[in-house]
This record gives sequence, C-alpha cells and structure tokens, in this order.
Amino acid sequence: MKSIAYSIVIPVFNEEGSLRDLFQEILTVMTPLNALYEIVFVDDCSDDTSPQLLREFQLALPEIVVILTLPKRSGQTYALRQGLDKAKGSIVVTLDADLQNDPADMPRLFEKITRGNDCVCGWRKARQDTPLKAGMSKFGNVMQRLFTGMKIHDVSCTLRAYKRECVSRIALNWEGQHRFIPLSLSLQGYKVDEIVSNHRKRIYGQTKYSHKRVFRVVTDFFKVLKTQGRA
Repeated sequence: MKSIAYSIVIPVFNEEGSLRDLFQEILTVMTPLNALYEIVFVDDCSDDTSPQLLREFQLALPEIVVILTLPKRSGQTYALRQGLDKAKGSIVVTLDADLQNDPADMPRLFEKITRGNDCVCGWRKARQDTPLKAGMSKFGNVMQRLFTGMKIHDVSCTLRAYKRECVSRIALNWEGQHRFIPLSLSLQGYKVDEIVSNHRKRIYGQTKYSHKRVFRVVTDFFKVLKTQGRA
C-alpha cells in the first residue's frame, strides 16, 4: 500500500454552518495534487448537526475522511492532540473549521516543508478579527519574539504544517498549549518558518475568545519557556 502523503487535522465544535464549504474547499485544493491524503475531523462533542455532516462526508469518501469523536467536551488543545496522534501523513496540517483559515494556502505550506523546514506557520498579516482579539494576539507575538528571538510573526495561528518526525514532539498536555506549538518546536531545535496566509472574516459561529484569556496566556508562555517546550 502507498503511504499517505498528507493528513489534514481539523478540530470541530458546533461548526455546522461552515463544514460543507470547508470540505469542498479542501477537496478542490487537494485533488489536483495527485497524492494520497486524509482529512481527520475531531468532533469535540458538538451538539448541533456537525456530527451528522461529518458522517455524510465519510459515507461519500470513506477512503479520505476519518472521524474521531471525543467522549466529552475537551477543548481545542486536547482535540488537536488526538487528531495529531491519529494522523498518518508524511506532512500533517492543522486548521480551524470556521473558514477563517483558507485551505488554498496549504500547497504553499507543503512547498516550504519540502525546503527543509520542520514546521511552517500561517501569518495572518491582514487579520480579520475584532480589534481586541487582533491586538491581544499581536501583543503575544511581539512578546514571544522579544523573549525568544523567534522570527515568526503569528505563533498562534492554527493553520500550520509539520513534518511527520516532529509531530510526536509537540507538547499538548494542558488546555491552551496549542498556541505555543511553534515556540515549543523551536526551543527543541526544530526549524520553524512561515507564509503569509489569507485570513478571512468569520461568517459562521461565534469566537471562543475572551479577554480573560490574556492573563493565562502570559502565564502559559513562561511555563513553556521554563520547560523548553517539552512538557
């Protein structure tokens, strides 16, 4: 059997409005590549019609669609961990399900991985979010560059690609740690790069962001530094 070239890991929580469009966009991008790939949807206990839509996708394309259903609401970090552990591709991509990440950016992520990078991040240079959310994210990015010397402009963007070899080294042990994956890998000596990604306005669903999260993010940042990204 041929090995899977690409795995696309997508956490899902109540994304019924965006899933059909997202699925079609991924197929449109991936089909011309003529490579084996899988889409790993991780359903984080959605209580809308998202589970039914995912089953519909799997029935249509069982050779491509993988569904992981978590037994209880666990958050994005745990969902990503489960999806990454399940992924079989030589290159693994993560992206959000709300359509703000653009699947059309994935081939450029793949191309940069083939240049010798271990992780390639999306940079939401023209970010389409509320001023508060965008401002707090920018503050966090500046802080990480200041304290660590990282050159990445947008360390918290979920749109990322990873080489298979470094996936098992991604520390995702507590909720919120997924925001620090590029820093974690960089601290472990992996090569991290970025592309300017197309960030789109939110059309479906509601953001889970809260200004109260800022204080925890700062604490978590120093926790990652202390453990050198390994725990």
